[in-house]
Amino acid sequence: MRVSLEDAAVGTGLGAAVPPIRLVVDGRIPVVIAVESDERPLLVSMLLGGRLRPDSGRVLVDGAEDEAGLRNRTAVVDAPIASEPSPGIRLKTIVAEELSFASLPTSRRAVSDFLVRHRLEDYANLPVRALPATDRIRLLAELAVLRHGVESLVVTSPERHGGVPGEWYRPLVAIAERGVTVAIVTDLATANILLALGARDGAEPQQPEATPTETVASDIAESSPP
Repeated sequence: MRVSLEDAAVGTGLGAAVPPIRLVVDGRIPVVIAVESDERPLLVSMLLGGRLRPDSGRVLVDGAEDEAGLRNRTAVVDAPIASEPSPGIRLKTIVAEELSFASLPTSRRAVSDFLVRHRLEDYANLPVRALPATDRIRLLAELAVLRHGVESLVVTSPERHGGVPGEWYRPLVAIAERGVTVAIVTDLATANILLALGARDGAEPQQPEATPTETVASDIAESSPP
């Protein structure tokens, strides 16, 4: 799945909440998007997830405009205000709700089994705010990919929970390696850390690998006399 923002903007002129931005999110490596200001990370996440229509520019899914398809295929994870769980809700309640969204069993046994698999059973009756940052991000991302049709995750401002970026980045790498597109919308300082760990910059689209035919053609062109 490839999501592209082509000069997508929210608002206009000097007062635009999101000035025109060009991004590409695809591949099996998490893509980092460095965004500053209080509201911009949420707005960029909403654009990438098909929850917000740009005032100008385009949002493309696999080369086509498909707002409904993008919305159905993307989960926006832990976005402030929009999709973050209330801090006081018990973890087992959140898991049950997410299993329900995924049309999976929500019995006590099903919830308990899920938490045991993810080594979080000790937090079952505690509020979600008690979860360490790495466990929180890992759990909410894993719950999101359970939903039918989800092929892409947009993780919003994970740095706000503290923790070591390299630790909560690892489970997102594992999800990306399973074929789920992962975008991490974060601040500049955290983005630089993740880029050093191997993440890709969404502002610098990955070039597709040349096919054998293209490679041969290029070699012939380079070896031909002027």
